[in-house]
Amino acid sequence: MKLMSQFEIRYGELKMKEFCNEAYYMIFSTLANRTRLAIIDVLKDCRKNISEISKALEQDEIIIAHNLQSLEKCALVLPEGSGKEKCYSLNREIIEPLSDLLSFHMDKYCPGFKECVPAEKLREYMKAEAAKITYIEHE
Repeated sequence: MKLMSQFEIRYGELKMKEFCNEAYYMIFSTLANRTRLAIIDVLKDCRKNISEISKALEQDEIIIAHNLQSLEKCALVLPEGSGKEKCYSLNREIIEPLSDLLSFHMDKYCPGFKECVPAEKLREYMKAEAAKITYIEHE
């Protein structure tokens, strides 16, 4: 797995490289928001503007814009253009290894999850959850 280069194994122990707690907090708290996860899901196939994301999630554009700012601040999404022409795409350099890690975790530790929650049902669930207002603000 690509991410294993971030770790060293010595004497049977897994040693993590130095990291910044605040950086981890920022990334994980940004991802701990169902609207932002739904936005990532909407952007997985192609770039979209705020209006397109808003329509796909049936959410107000202001809510989408606020959540895109948080995703952009952590470099999880990349903006292109400006004004009404501004589109967003996933930062695949970050999202793809993260997705690989999460898939590995799901396959190894949550093997029955995919059978319990089919992709379409999960997508509808994420849409409904995105409608709930949940804010985790960074200080």
